[in-house]
Amino acid sequence: MKTLLIVLMIIVGIIFVTSVLLMSPKWWLGTAIGWIAGSDEYGSKKSLEWKLKKIAIVTSIVFCVLVIILPYVN
Repeated sequence: MKTLLIVLMIIVGIIFVTSVLLMSPKWWLGTAIGWIAGSDEYGSKKSLEWKLKKIAIVTSIVFCVLVIILPYVN
């Protein structure tokens, strides 16, 4: 069971990081990532931005819950 939770934490963490990196750049690092990706209209679709924000929020909550539960699982 503990191994399953650790694997789930890794998957959720990867989804979280990916969704945050795909959001529109609001800092120089995001601009650099958008420039490297070759996208001039990086993050221009508002519906995609909203979905990425929801995914980031949900995955961060799930990750935090998994971190809290993990020590109590055998």
